[in-house]
Amino acid sequence: MANTTYGSPYVQSSDLVSGWPATSLSVANRVDDVAMKGNGINAQTGTAYTTVLTDAGKTITTSNASPVTVTIPASGTVNYSVGTVIQFLNIGAGALTIAATGGVTINNNTGTVKQYSAYSIIKTATDTWYAVSGGGIPKASYSATTGSPTITTVSGKTCIKFTGSGSITLTAGTFDLLLVGGGGAGGSWLNTSYVGGGGGAGGMAEITGVYVPTDGTYTVTVGAGGAGGVTNSTSGYGSLLGSYSVPGGGRGGAVDTGNYAAAGGSGGGAGGRNNSDSGGAAMCGNVIGYAGGSNTVPYNLSSGGGGGASAAGGNAAPGVGGNGGAGRSSSITGSAVTYAGGGGGTGATPGSGGAGGGGAGSNSAPVSGTANTGGGGGGSNNNLTSGAGGSGVVILLIG
Repeated sequence: MANTTYGSPYVQSSDLVSGWPATSLSVANRVDDVAMKGNGINAQTGTAYTTVLTDAGKTITTSNASPVTVTIPASGTVNYSVGTVIQFLNIGAGALTIAATGGVTINNNTGTVKQYSAYSIIKTATDTWYAVSGGGIPKASYSATTGSPTITTVSGKTCIKFTGSGSITLTAGTFDLLLVGGGGAGGSWLNTSYVGGGGGAGGMAEITGVYVPTDGTYTVTVGAGGAGGVTNSTSGYGSLLGSYSVPGGGRGGAVDTGNYAAAGGSGGGAGGRNNSDSGGAAMCGNVIGYAGGSNTVPYNLSSGGGGGASAAGGNAAPGVGGNGGAGRSSSITGSAVTYAGGGGGTGATPGSGGAGGGGAGSNSAPVSGTANTGGGGGGSNNNLTSGAGGSGVVILLIG
């Protein structure tokens, strides 16, 4: 039995007697292969390759971290039949370029083929081909950053962690993203009869398969935590990457002062003195954060805890501040880290900070939320400056 130019077996006269059953099966299997799977796969792992005649009907896969060029030779060198189709699938991070040589024209050759994208070329005349995009959604890649992010490798992917604002230059495609806004500051007041609620955690969103549609440089903003104060604590600030954003956490309240608990990524806890008060709401329901705890008993001199990314802040009990709501864990950096815990409210017995960087309520030194976790600041009393909110963080996982 012999093979055709493209590798298909065919029967010779010597095969017709004793060898016929096996030969017949071989031919039938080859027909099935071509019908169901094309002419097979030619896996290329280098950075340069020139196609050969037996690539007709095949899928050529390319896989290299560096850019790859595949060249289509002229008919005088390799004479593909008109109607030949060659398919390409770029598996590697390095972009694939389909190049022509020796008078070959590839019409509609749109440029580079990004990772996980497919491409086909069809021969329509001597040295004339047409390219057709095979679609697919490529993985994004990055080429530059500002703001000095920390860059590590996680399971073969690139993890880029921004703890301060900056920018990143990306190719169009998909990646995973964690956004945490700055936590709100706890509440306080200059009169010892007022007690401040815990600050709400910054909003937290972890998104798999974020898509940026165009190549470009994208702004990265890491939200600052709210500033603590005696009478003027503030809410946290939002974090963003391009058009993706989360809000900062709401400040904790101190009722009867006009400084009520604020809404935010998670709401601030209610303050407490003469009258009852509700905690601040989560701006996006319970999607990226939870509401702050309330003070439902007048004159109990205690306050609610700030909301966290996975639980509401605790309500105040007589003399006991509410605990901050718990944050939520993410393993985007390769290790489990909890972010966006709410700040504790204060009272005769202060509330604890929520897991994920929330500051505890305090009647002595103010306790701030942990930096780059989006934790809410602890509420304060006794003329103390309240705990500041912790700054947020922006993390990309590319590849």
